[in-house]
Amino acid sequence: MCRFPGHKQMMSMFGESCESLMKDTDTNWRTLLECHPAEQFPRESQALDHLLMDQLPVGVFQKDREGRFIFVNSWLCCLKKTTADQFLGKTADEVAAGKWTPETADDPEQLSEIKAYNEGANHHKLIMQTGKPFETEEHYVCADGRERYIHVIKGPVIGPDGTIIGSQGILLDITGRKQAEAQLASEGGMLRALMDSSTDAIYFKDRDSRFIRCSSAMASLFNLAGADEAVGKRDFDFFENEHAQSAFDDEQEIIRTGRPVIGKSEKETWPDGRVTWALTSKMPLYDEHGEIIGTFGISKDITTIKEAESKLELLNRQLLQSSRQAGMAEVATSVLHNVGNVLNSANISAVLLLGNAKKSKVAFLGKAVALLNEHAADLGAYMANDVKGRQLPEYLSRVSEELTKEQQLAIAELHSLRQNIEHIKEIVAMQQNYAKVSGVAETVQVADLVEDSLRLNAGALTRHEVELVREYTEVPAITVDKHKVLQILVNLIRNAKYACDDSGRKDKQVRLKISNQDQWIHIAVIDNGIGIPPENRTRIFNHGFTTRKDGHGFGLHSGALAATELGGTLTVHSDGLGKGATFTLELPVQDRR
Repeated sequence: MCRFPGHKQMMSMFGESCESLMKDTDTNWRTLLECHPAEQFPRESQALDHLLMDQLPVGVFQKDREGRFIFVNSWLCCLKKTTADQFLGKTADEVAAGKWTPETADDPEQLSEIKAYNEGANHHKLIMQTGKPFETEEHYVCADGRERYIHVIKGPVIGPDGTIIGSQGILLDITGRKQAEAQLASEGGMLRALMDSSTDAIYFKDRDSRFIRCSSAMASLFNLAGADEAVGKRDFDFFENEHAQSAFDDEQEIIRTGRPVIGKSEKETWPDGRVTWALTSKMPLYDEHGEIIGTFGISKDITTIKEAESKLELLNRQLLQSSRQAGMAEVATSVLHNVGNVLNSANISAVLLLGNAKKSKVAFLGKAVALLNEHAADLGAYMANDVKGRQLPEYLSRVSEELTKEQQLAIAELHSLRQNIEHIKEIVAMQQNYAKVSGVAETVQVADLVEDSLRLNAGALTRHEVELVREYTEVPAITVDKHKVLQILVNLIRNAKYACDDSGRKDKQVRLKISNQDQWIHIAVIDNGIGIPPENRTRIFNHGFTTRKDGHGFGLHSGALAATELGGTLTVHSDGLGKGATFTLELPVQDRR
């Protein structure tokens, strides 16, 4: 290291505390370069000063009158990738000339450094002429593309007689600060772009829930000329108290706990009576010390979505009601259909009884009685000697036989008629029973439900000569709305009968299968009918879909909805046309709705 005149003014800075150095580096080094008269110090003190300056994390140099380096510290040598011997006794131009080689002529880092040396020589001349301090920044582009920034503060060195005897300087690496400033500027620009272009309401609030910044979209929402007009105001200045108080309470809770509010659906009420909806997320706003100083958030207008959801919910309720009514109509239709079948049988019995009564042999009995009355005085002689009298006993015997046959036929038809009437009463009573308990869950045996649905379809199954096969396994009782289950099963059995008719086959068969699988009850209605093509299997439960000319497409759709309401499912399987179909109602043993 080299001793230099006027080092005291530099050491006046070095004596300050490290805390002061960290607080304001630029200001401290400017203090260092304030001009003071140079003094002579003992050699021991001078060596100590040089040792201290050599350990500083900044570059330090001093030049004589001619601009020759008379002191450089280790940090500066490391920065310039040059040894102290290559500096001392040379001017900046001479150092630059020594750094230039043809091989590195195109090296951007080398060119930047040579430019800095040349500028340094000019700075020294200005300082010597004017005696004024000088500040500049040096920009280096490294070979790997990285950039480096050096803040340079230069000033004169004043001799004991008050004249300028040289220059001195401090070099501070400000690359980190420059990068931070660039990043901050970039992030600030991105934030401004976001705040200006986002269609969502973005806002920052202080601890009292007052706006400190908001997006252009939010200013527009509040009918403000600009976002600055919202500063200092609160939600109470724009919304009705109902929403403003709720928002305030949420923000104060965030400030107290630090817990954010994510994805909250908020109902916004306005002074003009409007109601809007927003999907809001709010988070705590921290300062550099980690203290919560407010909140920030973003709110997306979902009013259109909410209105669409409301309309969809209304339509769904209407559709559900229509489907439920259609399902009930299916059951009622089955009831009427079966009552009609039974009444048809009863009418046949009545017609037979009427016809038999008209052709009754009882009139012949009256004629025989009249003959007997005519010959009451000589009845013995009449029956012994008269031709008609002798035939009368045989005639009475044959009339008796005919009347007995008539009686037996009448008894059989009357019995059938009574059974049909009882059947009608049973069907009506069953329908009344199910209608009465509709919407009420009851614990029932599955087989009983299936049998009830078969009884409601019995007349049609018999008339269409459909064979019934029962495959019941023992299963637990279930707690369900019996009416809904009946609605599903009646429709499935009726459809199975139609499928068998449409197939044209003579061996029409419908199988009813009950099984228990992992606490789920499966009720399957299996037919050997016309089957279902693959393209229809995914549409068969759609509202309004039907393949029958007189069908309306409500039955299976309402059945699927009813199954869902019961906590179960309704599914279908078919191997294709002509291969029958299997509809399976799956119900939980325990109510899982």
